[in-house]
Amino acid sequence: MKIKAIIILIICSVSVLVSCKKEEKVTKVKDKIEIDKKSKLDSLAVLYKTNNKDNTEEIRITTYGSIENDKYFLAGDKNFILVSQYLKKGNDFTLVKKDTLFSNKFTYTRIGNESFQKATIDNKEYLLLSVNQTEMGNAVTEENVAFIMLDIKTLHFYKLDYTGEPTLRSKEAIDGEFIENESLNSKPEIKKVLYQFAHKSKWVFHTSEDQDHYTNYVQKWEADNNVSNHLANGHSEVSDTTYSTYYKDNLFKFTGNYEESESIENNNFKIVSYFRGNIIAFDKNKKMYFPIYTETCVTGCDKKIKFITENSIEVKYYEYSPYPTSIINLDQIIFKN
Repeated sequence: MKIKAIIILIICSVSVLVSCKKEEKVTKVKDKIEIDKKSKLDSLAVLYKTNNKDNTEEIRITTYGSIENDKYFLAGDKNFILVSQYLKKGNDFTLVKKDTLFSNKFTYTRIGNESFQKATIDNKEYLLLSVNQTEMGNAVTEENVAFIMLDIKTLHFYKLDYTGEPTLRSKEAIDGEFIENESLNSKPEIKKVLYQFAHKSKWVFHTSEDQDHYTNYVQKWEADNNVSNHLANGHSEVSDTTYSTYYKDNLFKFTGNYEESESIENNNFKIVSYFRGNIIAFDKNKKMYFPIYTETCVTGCDKKIKFITENSIEVKYYEYSPYPTSIINLDQIIFKN
């Protein structure tokens, strides 16, 4: 009996020792997590702060993920924008409330220069800011802008989204549309101010009223041919029937640097194939420009062109294998004007 008791005591002692070591290991891991959290907070960049009249309350807008030399440009694996409310206790401000205004992952994020404007509605003070999102990598061409209106007192905020993609006619703006936010319908004054703020943004493109204007030639060509050749990777298919429009304005110059682009020329036409872009022609007899084919991509749609007869060209994609080839007869293009 004594031997059994001794064995049991030894087993228990070993169990206690093992258990203590496990507990010690868990504690160390927990401490590491807490340190990581602390370093995250230390990495927050203050974008904006405002105090009330008697300096008893402070609102701060901060970000995590900002690059080293520009706190308004976020490029981390995780990005977020925080709003925090502080109340003064003695000589120090103490955090009493915080919320996440915006967050994303693996996305280039820019805070607009027009941000941090103030607006007053029914004696309530609001803060406005704009946030542009561009996906990292080549898989997505779409961009998004969020226009945010923050109630400084309650930290409640409203959001209006605008989405689209950069196009030739829009230049640095995004050619797109607003996403209807039904929750704003119950707040007409806030909705009005948000839209006014958004329409002044450099990221929102305002279309020309004249859809036949030469700056809208890509959109007209796509509408006439019932296509939308905007791709991330790959290329479009050239259809058997092509519709186009003549323009007096210089489409070569508008489309880009045509002198450094792929070009061919004969007695009747000069034709330019822009890098991963459109194919534009100048009719020497009519003294008019017209799009033969419109297409944009991040990679995969660059085209080589050559004359195979006086009035027909071969279009060959060459970035990927196999390399598809199409023949376009310029005499068979149907013009809308």
